[in-house]
Amino acid sequence: MNRRSFLFLFPASVVAKPSPVYSLDVSADGTIAAGLFRDVRIGTNVLTGHADAVRAVAFSPDGKQLAAAGGNPGRKGELKVWDIASKQAIVTATGHSDAIYSAAFSPDGKTIATSSYDKLIKLWDASTGKELRTLKDHIDAVYSVAFTPDGKRLVSGAADRSVKIWNPETGERLYTLSDATDGINCVALDPKGQRVAAGGLDKTIRIWTLGATAGELQQTLIAHEDAILRVAWSPDGKTLASGSSDRTIKRFNPDNMAEVAEPRRIKDWPQALKFAPNGTLHAGLFNGEIIEVPK
Repeated sequence: MNRRSFLFLFPASVVAKPSPVYSLDVSADGTIAAGLFRDVRIGTNVLTGHADAVRAVAFSPDGKQLAAAGGNPGRKGELKVWDIASKQAIVTATGHSDAIYSAAFSPDGKTIATSSYDKLIKLWDASTGKELRTLKDHIDAVYSVAFTPDGKRLVSGAADRSVKIWNPETGERLYTLSDATDGINCVALDPKGQRVAAGGLDKTIRIWTLGATAGELQQTLIAHEDAILRVAWSPDGKTLASGSSDRTIKRFNPDNMAEVAEPRRIKDWPQALKFAPNGTLHAGLFNGEIIEVPK
């Protein structure tokens, strides 16, 4: 039975429940974009037309566009680029053979990286949707990608327990960080692009410094009682936040992994976690709420 026919078996009051928040980003001016089921919400505007859950959203560096990605699980990945002013999709790109879980603009705004359950990372021309290259080395679903601030490296985290560092210009894998003992759900770079944090199924946050040819593990902490879903750096680089399926959000000093605030218990899984430029931490929950996380 397909999803659409299944929904019609329920009363309208059940069907109308809020969509889970699958992804979240915050622009330079503080506008929040949320990826929902088949929709994207930017501020108070709702943009429709996605095939399934929008598992990744990312503002362009100038804040004028939004990359939104997801697709049909097991069938096709989908990337759309929305022009925020006109509320129109100006690019639609397909190429992944399974759903996309992460998307990131390059710092110059010219390229979008996507990662998918199909084990691949793809780079796209942001203005045309043309596929530029495919990065292959992971052996399981790739759940997270991020560009360094200079755009010279791309970091990915995957269910194969690895974090990989790439040259996005050539597609070359530079090196692999393989200290995790279970699948990686998320990666995040510090504002200078010198350190990467990762979390996943082993409930552990790890932080590495990134060198030219290798990374060095600096911090390891079993941080939660269940899988870590998201990690995020504050804009000043002094705080690392994490959200877990144990329904807590925590804040740490990344230099020593000491907790710098009381853990915040929340109503549901934090599927998205993002600092605004002013340092406010926002979380998107599976129950459809977007909350501001108190310090």
